[in-house]
Formats: sequence, C-alpha cells, structure tokens
Amino acid sequence: MIPQDTIDRIFEAARVEEIVGDFVELKKAGVNYKGRCPFHDEKTPSFVVSPTKGIYKCFGCGKGGNSIMFLQDLQSASYPEALRYVAEKYNIEIIEESLTPEQASKISAKESQFIATKYANDYFQDCLWKTEEGKTIGLSYFKERGFTEEIIKEFKLGYSLKKQNSFENAAIKSGYDKKVLLESSLIGQNDDGKSYDKFRERIIFPIHSYSGKVLGFGGRSFSPEAKSKYLNSGETLIYDKSKILYGLYASKKAISKNDKCFIVEGYTDVISMYQNGIDNVVSASGTALSYSQINLIKRLTNNVVLLFDGDKAGIKATIRSIDICVKGEVNVRIVSFPEGEDPDSFSKKLSAIEFRDFLEKKSINFVDYLIDIYKLNDQTDPAKIIDIKKKIIFSISEIPDVFSREEYCKIYHSKLDLSEQALLKQVIKARSIIKTSTLTKKKNKPEVKNKKAYTNKNQIKLEKQEEEILRILINHGNKTFINNDKEESVASMIINELHQDKIELSNTIHKNLYNTIIEIINETNKIDINLLLNSNDNKISKLTVDLVAEAHNISDNWKQQHNILTGREDEKLYKTTEKAILSLKKEIVDHKISQIQTKIKDGSITEIEIKNLGSLIKIKTQISKVLGRNIG
Repeated sequence: MIPQDTIDRIFEAARVEEIVGDFVELKKAGVNYKGRCPFHDEKTPSFVVSPTKGIYKCFGCGKGGNSIMFLQDLQSASYPEALRYVAEKYNIEIIEESLTPEQASKISAKESQFIATKYANDYFQDCLWKTEEGKTIGLSYFKERGFTEEIIKEFKLGYSLKKQNSFENAAIKSGYDKKVLLESSLIGQNDDGKSYDKFRERIIFPIHSYSGKVLGFGGRSFSPEAKSKYLNSGETLIYDKSKILYGLYASKKAISKNDKCFIVEGYTDVISMYQNGIDNVVSASGTALSYSQINLIKRLTNNVVLLFDGDKAGIKATIRSIDICVKGEVNVRIVSFPEGEDPDSFSKKLSAIEFRDFLEKKSINFVDYLIDIYKLNDQTDPAKIIDIKKKIIFSISEIPDVFSREEYCKIYHSKLDLSEQALLKQVIKARSIIKTSTLTKKKNKPEVKNKKAYTNKNQIKLEKQEEEILRILINHGNKTFINNDKEESVASMIINELHQDKIELSNTIHKNLYNTIIEIINETNKIDINLLLNSNDNKISKLTVDLVAEAHNISDNWKQQHNILTGREDEKLYKTTEKAILSLKKEIVDHKISQIQTKIKDGSITEIEIKNLGSLIKIKTQISKVLGRNIG
C-alpha cells in the first residue's frame, strides 16, 4: 500500500500538462493548453488542460479530471497504478507499507492482474538470461533472428521453461494467488482441474499498454507437441487484443515526430524494423486492424502505411485494413514487398537508409494499391472489370469527409476510365447504400428505453440547483462580503442557511461532496479545491472538475432560470449567493409539492399531506416574491 504522505508528494509533483502531454499533442492557448480529445473522435480540438487548476476537461464529450484520473480513464489503470506511473516520471521513491489481510482482499481484480503480469514479465526475462535452457533455446533464437542484446532488453523479451508448472510454482512460492494467475491468462486449467503453464517452452513477447504496463504476452513454441506455434494471452480485465498495438509504447514518440505510423503484422517485424532505424512502427498483435487501434494511432498522427505480407492472407488483411483506415479518417498508403519477403526479412538485407528510401519510394495510395492488386488494367472480361471498379468505388465511398471523396474522384477518375462526374455519381450511390445499411441495422436493434425519460422532471431541476450551490461554494466559498456590517464568507452563508432549514442534498454524490467540503473547512478553516480535485473518491473529484471547469462563470441554467444577464459573480457576490440558496429552497418545495400532487392523482393522499400542501404553496409564493424582487 502506498503511504498517504507519498501520495501527497506525487500529487504535488504532478504537472497535468506534462502527464497529458505524454499521450496527447498539446498546443498553448493563453494560460491553458488545447488538443484533440483522446476519449472521442473530434476534428476541432475541444480538450483543454489547465495547469493553474491542475485539471483536464473536454467540452465535447465531457471527460475531465486530474493527472491521476487521466491515466485511469485513458489506460483503464487502477488508482495505485496511476500513482506509480507519476511517481516514476518524477523520480519519487515509493516505499510501500505492508497490507493487512483485509486491505489485501480489497485490492481490485485489475490491480491484481497488473501485478501478476509484471511479475511474469520479470520471471520470463530471468529465465531467458539466467538459465541454461533460456540461453540455449530462447537467446539463441533471438540472436539468429539478428536481434542485438540491447534490442532484446529494450523490448523485454523472455523465455518460459519447459518443465511443467515451472512458472506457476515460482509465482505461488512468491505469494501469488492461483485464481489471479488463471484470471490473468498466465496459467490454464484442463477439464480434470489440473493447471498448466500457458506459455510453457516458448519465447515470450510482452505486450505493453500505451503507458508501458504489461498487459499480456505473445509466445512462439519450439515444441512439435504444441497445438499452436503462436499463442497470445486470452482476454482479461486488462488485456483486449483489439485495443492494443504491439510496440506502440516504444514507438509513440517516433510516430509523433515523423508524423507517420508503419503498421506490420508480427512482433518480429516490429523489432527488426525498430532495430534498423524505422522506430515509428507497430503491429496489430496478430489480429485484424480495429477502429480502436486506429484511434490509438490518431492520437499521434493521421498518416498510416500498411506493410503486410504479400500472400493471400496478407492481401486480404490489407484490403480490410484499408477500409478501416478510410472510415477512421486517416491517410492510408501501402508498401508491397518483393515476393517471399516481409518487413522482418527485407529490413535485414538493406541498410537503414536504403530501407527507409525503399519504404518512401514504394509507398502508394490505397486506390493505386487496389487497382494493382485486383489487376484491373490486365482484365479483358467486362464483368470482372465492373466488379473490380465497384469494389474500389465502394472503398472511396467509405471516406466520411465529402471534400476528400470529391478530391479522390478528381484524381482517380482517369485511372478508373470514368469521367469525374460519373465516378462522383457512383460514389454518392455507394455512399447512400452504406447509410441505408447503417440505418437498417439501427432500426433492427432492440429498442432500449431511456431511463432519463422516466426521471421526475422536478428531481432533475432540483439536482441542477444543487449543482449550482456546489459550484458557487467551490469557486467562491472562500470569498467574503459585508453583511449587516459584519464580514461573512460565501461558504458560511450557504452552510448556515442549509443547516438552519435542515436541508440535505438529494443526490448522493452531491451530498458526499458537500459533506467533504464541510470536513475540509473544519480541518483547514477554508475550502482547499486541490483536496477535492485530488480526492481518492473519483466521483467527488470528477464532479469538482466539472464545477471548476465551467466554460463561463454563470451557468446557462442560472441565466435561463433567473434572467441574470450582466455583471460578474464576484461583483454581486451576496446577491448571487442569496439567489442560489433561495432557488434551491424553491426547487425543494416544488419537488415536495410534485410528490404530493402525484399522491392526489393515485388516491393515496393523507389529510396531513393535504395540509402540508397548503403550507408548501405559501412558502413557494414567499420565496418567489423575494426572488422576483432580487432579480428586478
């Protein structure tokens, strides 16, 4: 367990612009930074990082938080994992306290898997470098492939021993739970309940996350008894192969610097190219390219070059990947290798400069590739020519941006032996087919009822007003004004009014945040926003970010309900605070009136509730009058 004083030092050292900048290209925008949001696809940057507040906020998708929350959201990291990442970045030593059995049992399943895969990675490396079997089989194989010791260590390659249950026994001896090893896909279990090492007698390729954590492994077997030559980790809580790119952790800086990403098929392709100076390269980890993987690349560049094998499987993968890239709005080019060659083998035959020149000269646009691979210009059968043209037109039509589609029609109509107008017409037609297909799929999906539609409107209005009170409290609570010749803070005015009328916030998160604010005031005599932003409770932290990161001082909700059109809040601090308190009280009364009226309709009203209704209506009228005078 990480001690609290160490956690405090980590938060003090963390610079949100530096943490986020490791993953997102940021540009200075006044006192803040802006970039394209890594959590959703956007063309116009709406993702803002505020160094002064120590937060990030996307005004497109709504994501926001502090440095630690960014790592948790982006990498699906646990809280301790995110803390360790920041500690390592700023050279903060973590001396962890031993856990009690109760604390150990509370460690999340994800955290347990991260710890287990890290242990496995260290174990496999030790087997490679420190055992005779590892040196004889694993290290020899890597060196035969031309890998240097430096590159083997950089990619943390390893070896798993032949002896049955070697890894499992070592892990259990080191204190790891067998259940965690099974859930982490490090060991397997037969139908008879006997366990076995999943990667037994294989060379090991650890698969890292974007931030460098070990998520899973790929293994190549040398045993003739092995059912499969290549084996990847099964899907776990931390490993989803469709969302991972092998080599991205090592290559991300080079991809950003070169504004280009080469995508290859295998692990050894990545390592060979990286060793030969082409370090902006990744692999789809033995799977077909996915939209999630394209979105990972788009954080760094919009330019992709596919380097797949020239066999039938490689061509099929290339064609499918082209459509994925086109839909994902990245510029895609393809390089074809000489017959019998792949990126791994061919990169070893050329110097770094020669290989880079080859990739530059042989890189062609996806339309040229499709024309070539379908051998359009060699066809004489009209039916085949029409079929090929339709396939190419369909790929062009997948481009989401209308201007890009039109540009492709302008450039490629002559190569397809069509007029520009005819090609454009066919692309529009194909595009309409895509749209119709998408709409049909949506139509056939089972209808999901929107829970929000069934939420009481008064409750929504009440929660909005609770947010407004919290927003004023957090942003202006420490400010003071003169009231009846006495100096009073905004916080004391709000807290005293709510306490006097025994008002409790209805939303659980709102209530927790409000109580936390009171605790902080009791301890420090003021509201420390950093303690809220850096709270261990993510819900409190996220809500604080939303309330601090308002794009404007007075919310639209406040303007619409209370007709405040001019003047800054701190210039009319007392009135603004008073109105917020009165408005909250009015919404509470409205909510109670609504509940009683519902009972009247269903006939379950009592005499006491009828009397209460009259009192509530009078209170509402009084509050409305005061609000009306203040607004006027």
